[in-house]
Amino acid sequence: MYDRSRWVLDIRICWMVLFAFCCLSLIPANGSASLIESRLSGGESLMQREAEIETIRQTLEREVVVQRLADYGLSPEEVSAKLPTLSDEQLHQLASLSESLGEGGILGAVIAILVIVLLVIVILKVTDKQVIVK
Repeated sequence: MYDRSRWVLDIRICWMVLFAFCCLSLIPANGSASLIESRLSGGESLMQREAEIETIRQTLEREVVVQRLADYGLSPEEVSAKLPTLSDEQLHQLASLSESLGEGGILGAVIAILVIVLLVIVILKVTDKQVIVK
């Protein structure tokens, strides 16, 4: 008679089962995918950049800012056209200063003037224009 327990424990069958198990374990499990928001090279998300541009645009709608830019010879359309070309650092700096602009008081006025001056300097650098005072 043939012994069944010996057939199950045969070394050749054990090696084949082990080899098949190793090969099957190398197949990756089902992948899962999800949508993530796009990021720029600096790590900032596109939504964050758009929010900062919108904050700056709201600041540019104020009469004081429009008048100050007009004094330097820049139209609001020209400034709005240059906003997307600003670097991420410049946008973040302008947006953080613009957010504190609405607080009011003397501190608000000082910050407003600083934001306007910084915005004018950045825009003049981007457009390669110079202001010469004689």
